[in-house]
Amino acid sequence: MTEFGPIKFLIEAFMLPFLNFSYETIAPNYGISIILLTIVIKIIFYPLMNKQYKSMKQMQDIAPKMTEIRQKHKSNPQKMQQEVMKLYKDHNVNPLQGCLPMLLQIPFFIAIYATIISEQFQAAIHSPGINTGLFSFWLSDLTVADGTYILPIILAIFTFYSQKMMMVDPKQKQLLYLSPIMILIFGLQLPSGVLLYWATSTVLSTIQQFMISKPNSSEILNVIPKKAH
Repeated sequence: MTEFGPIKFLIEAFMLPFLNFSYETIAPNYGISIILLTIVIKIIFYPLMNKQYKSMKQMQDIAPKMTEIRQKHKSNPQKMQQEVMKLYKDHNVNPLQGCLPMLLQIPFFIAIYATIISEQFQAAIHSPGINTGLFSFWLSDLTVADGTYILPIILAIFTFYSQKMMMVDPKQKQLLYLSPIMILIFGLQLPSGVLLYWATSTVLSTIQQFMISKPNSSEILNVIPKKAH
């Protein structure tokens, strides 16, 4: 794979130096290094991802009103569009806000993939005396696929729950099942180091989504029936 521009910069200035630094100073384990790298990237994107998940939660909250508007004005697309825009404005919702953080993370995924298959990483991890994997019994070589299929399955499961939590349109139900299956199949072919990054990122994102989507204490108190005096 030929690296160029931002991807090459990420690999040479961030990915490889971080992985090697972590291996040499924190723990002599490139699996742990990849997990730590993922956590650092999630921390960097935490504020943006919070905005994304809050925007998705807002979209989920106004979904019934969106359906009502579409049904009411289905014969008048222009009026429908006006009412939808008014709904967004009234609830301070920006439907595009949820896209940017996701797009910004794509170069990091490409970069970790390019890093794992790069000659530099391959040479480093297969040098004499180097621990090539996470455990001796599982992910013993991060440059090859996960033969146990555990990581692809974990990734598919958390992708399913992540999408289910933020599903806005019931018509997306088919996508809810299709995406995890496609990710599972795709994940079977990837080097386990890439899958470890992807699965760790997805698990952390799902936890973050859960923390944002769960009702806060004030909301819970509002739905608890008050005792009669």
